[in-house]
Amino acid sequence: MFKRSCAFIICADGAWAKSFHTVLAELGFGQIEHIHDTKSINVVPFARPLQFCFLTHTSPRHEIQTAIRTVRQHKHERHRFSPMILLARDLSRQQIHDYVAMGLDDILQFPCSLKFMDARLKRQISKPLKYYETEDYFGPDRRRSQDELPQQGEQRKGQSDYRRYLIQRDPFKGSHILDVYDHEAHATPVDQVG
Repeated sequence: MFKRSCAFIICADGAWAKSFHTVLAELGFGQIEHIHDTKSINVVPFARPLQFCFLTHTSPRHEIQTAIRTVRQHKHERHRFSPMILLARDLSRQQIHDYVAMGLDDILQFPCSLKFMDARLKRQISKPLKYYETEDYFGPDRRRSQDELPQQGEQRKGQSDYRRYLIQRDPFKGSHILDVYDHEAHATPVDQVG
């Protein structure tokens, strides 16, 4: 499944990256690159249709934020939707909430099996996913991290403008946008006019 995908390991710790490289190879990634610093993200060629970006919670928080922001603002739109996965150990509920709020797609806590990791990574491909772009956020729908979720089918309400993307990632074609919805917070609803 991941043979046509690339894995970017974004961290300064070479020993950790080397260890995780072995895990990604066992999962079947066709290309694995170690990116030592966030400044190199836009320099490294995104050669395969789909790139997974892996970060570690041992990296300083500002480096994680910079890596997420750099990928989400990538010069090529299809790469902006690359899955951003944090690899961690023993995070508190609050830490998980904080990392999700940064725009990560998933957090994998160790120890975990290859089978578990494979299943979680497959969640990122071949199905429609919602992404939101606001003045200060760009990433997957983060409402899932809140205690009260809207009922299925309920329209997201916003106090400010946002853009919702419906995307799908495909190992053969990369990320593509299925739909875009622009929400204007102060627009008058059609059913309340006149």
